[in-house]
Amino acid sequence: MVRYLMLILLAVGLTAGQAQAATKTFEENVNYELILPEPEHAKPGAPVEVMEFFMWSCPHCYLFEPFVQEWLKDKAEDIEFVQVPVMFGGSANLHAKVFYALQAIGELDRLKEAFFVEIHDKRNGLKTRDAVDAFLASKDVDMEKFGKAMKSFAVAAKTNRAAVLMRRNGIRGVPALVVDGRYKSGRGLNYKEMVELADFLAERVREERRDNNQ
Repeated sequence: MVRYLMLILLAVGLTAGQAQAATKTFEENVNYELILPEPEHAKPGAPVEVMEFFMWSCPHCYLFEPFVQEWLKDKAEDIEFVQVPVMFGGSANLHAKVFYALQAIGELDRLKEAFFVEIHDKRNGLKTRDAVDAFLASKDVDMEKFGKAMKSFAVAAKTNRAAVLMRRNGIRGVPALVVDGRYKSGRGLNYKEMVELADFLAERVREERRDNNQ
């Protein structure tokens, strides 16, 4: 019920919030922090990466997802959005691997929301491989392709990279946003403000790139 109330609020509030994001002030070391060491600045005009670290079993990530999806509809064209599943142990590690396996077989976009719903609305934690397989089979996934993807080098490489990104960016809780590999979302933000922060930091990155290339 809470999630559906948030969807209603999205319809009336998020667009206005995005329009105000360029003028809204967020406080460094409170609402966001600098990631050290800083990466080199790209050239002006290069995509600005906004990375969301999330976990399917995280209720906050589930509630944040509608705000992300609404923001994606009107995000700036130069923003490149990437989701990274975190691995805090247990089923989170399994789900990260499942995320990349579904991505590999072209089923992630279709089933990403269904995973959230199954875990949080239907109270099926999908904590084991057998439970995941049964759920995916019920969604008409080609289980032979999925099984091969789960064993593939490509999926192993992506999960390893996700672990590296977690460490590099100091991710200890989710949802968390990282912009351009240099800024990380911090404290005191509601879900709507988090997407506003993404726009705010993206504009800061653009300005820094222009300044560094003058």
